[in-house]
Amino acid sequence: MAKGKYKNRHTDGEENAKKRDMAPVMPRDEMPGEKSLTDLDYELQAAQGAAGMRENTYGVWGPIWRFMTWYDGKKVPHTFKKKVYMWLMLFTGWFGGHRWYQGRRILALCETLLFWTGIPLILLVTDFMEIFPIKPDENGYITMK
Repeated sequence: MAKGKYKNRHTDGEENAKKRDMAPVMPRDEMPGEKSLTDLDYELQAAQGAAGMRENTYGVWGPIWRFMTWYDGKKVPHTFKKKVYMWLMLFTGWFGGHRWYQGRRILALCETLLFWTGIPLILLVTDFMEIFPIKPDENGYITMK
């Protein structure tokens, strides 16, 4: 016969299971007032940048974060026809042909040089998901930054 902390193991397990089943379960995304750690980090980075401080970036993501924020600040808006862009994505997207039409020369050159890696195909899928829901103006043009 079991002694000590193991003697009531069976009954304790049933009670804990009942308590666990009765506890309210809410997905983390639906919890009111809670933000993910990533969202809080982005807010901290933005606040430090707005205050004129150097952003605290850690590890390997530090240089990537700095490059992304620098690159986002340098982007200029590009206006192009959505229908032509979609056709170019379909036929020349595997090597970045739609980027040449969009006017993003550096990204187009990178995609053209790296077409054999499959990276432009991944970027093509993300471009399609980004462009498809955008409604063009009356002349069929859209503007992307």
